[in-house]
Amino acid sequence: MNYVKLLIGTILLLFTACISDKNLSKSKNDDNKSEVSYAYLGRLTAKQEVVKSEVINYLNLLKEFDIDAIMEKTYPLLFTVINKTHFKQYISAMFNSKDILVEKYDTNITKIGKVTTFSNGTEYAKISYTSKATILFLNDKLYNDETSINFLYDALIHKYGKENVEIDVKKRRLTIQKDEKLLILKERDGDWKFLGNNREYIRLYPTILPKEIYYSLNN
Repeated sequence: MNYVKLLIGTILLLFTACISDKNLSKSKNDDNKSEVSYAYLGRLTAKQEVVKSEVINYLNLLKEFDIDAIMEKTYPLLFTVINKTHFKQYISAMFNSKDILVEKYDTNITKIGKVTTFSNGTEYAKISYTSKATILFLNDKLYNDETSINFLYDALIHKYGKENVEIDVKKRRLTIQKDEKLLILKERDGDWKFLGNNREYIRLYPTILPKEIYYSLNN
């Protein structure tokens, strides 16, 4: 279950350094507040253009917290080491919190790597993007004094860097920007699926990725 919390925390930006086991809710005020954009990505091949479209659609699912669609687009072998039911239950719990609200979640795709095809027909590429989440503390008992706010701020700047963290104490609003990475994979005759490319996921790579892809990532 610890892996479930780590992985979902990465996917949905559940900044565990500041909220521990607290849950997040999506803003219901204006679904158009959050944006998915992309930087100049250079000249893309036809396959990279397809990948770009898939990534934009996937980031929109994250923005909307569409649980079933997120799970459908997750690399299926992940669920050989993580219980799929627990995974879904943990995400679902995020919608029931009255403590914290995600006001805005913007993403910007910064790089689409080369699409590589392996001997078994599986294709994959590396994706880089930045995310910026604005979180509102709704519970007045949460981080309601200078000591707890300072502790929160110190923990966050240690994790993300001072330039990437902003806290508005009066409005009880937190903004965090970070660099993110994904793998996008497509088995022969299958659909494109996604897998986080960060420390928590990398621990699982030897177990869930085809050896050819795993060795490629480490060379």
